[in-house]
Amino acid sequence: ILGVVQGCTEFFPVSSSAHLKIVKSWLSIPAGEETVFFDLACHVGTVIALCYYFRKDIAELLIQPRKLVIYFLALLPLVPAYFLLKPLRLWASQPEFLGACLLITALILFAAHRMEKKTNATPGWKDALWIGTMQTVALVPGISRSASTITGGVWRGLDTRAAVRFSFMLSIPAALGGTFLELLKIKDVPFNATTCSIGLGVSAVVGFGVIRFALPLLERGVFRPFAWYCLI
Repeated sequence: ILGVVQGCTEFFPVSSSAHLKIVKSWLSIPAGEETVFFDLACHVGTVIALCYYFRKDIAELLIQPRKLVIYFLALLPLVPAYFLLKPLRLWASQPEFLGACLLITALILFAAHRMEKKTNATPGWKDALWIGTMQTVALVPGISRSASTITGGVWRGLDTRAAVRFSFMLSIPAALGGTFLELLKIKDVPFNATTCSIGLGVSAVVGFGVIRFALPLLERGVFRPFAWYCLI
């Protein structure tokens, strides 16, 4: 069930981390270190789906140093924010704040819907830094990373398609880096290979099925239904 939830919500701007927390609460799964490995496995599953979907784009990117630098710049704000804002991030990650954070995601999406759509398809270094700064907001569960970065891109004048594709391509190194940092912190935590494998596999398969129609939808600038969903 949690693998399906992760796969269904990762590629829509509705915060997959918030949905995992909510569904865990419904299933009476206690929050704690026991589920850390499983959560990471589910996120890795959707990263695998994303890598497969963007495999041609990734191959092209690896032979274009200038574009690689742009993505590197977009990741820079995330590093100090992850460490320096840790107390604030942990405080805001408490379950009772999920509702408020989903409201923030709704406001971000409503803003993206109202913004004038431009035609610039190539992000520059200033755009990358701004989008990267918007990404730091999503360190808090409930605030959607894709909603924040897509809105940041549209705000900077990128056309919707370019903003969406940059956002999802950027999520690959961001998610892998975050997973690596979380693994470094884990000590003496129970690890169930079977459940983690199921979560990873299900989230990857469901995620790949969802991304095939989620991205084209977002590229057309369809944000308002997701804003109302988060608001409700």
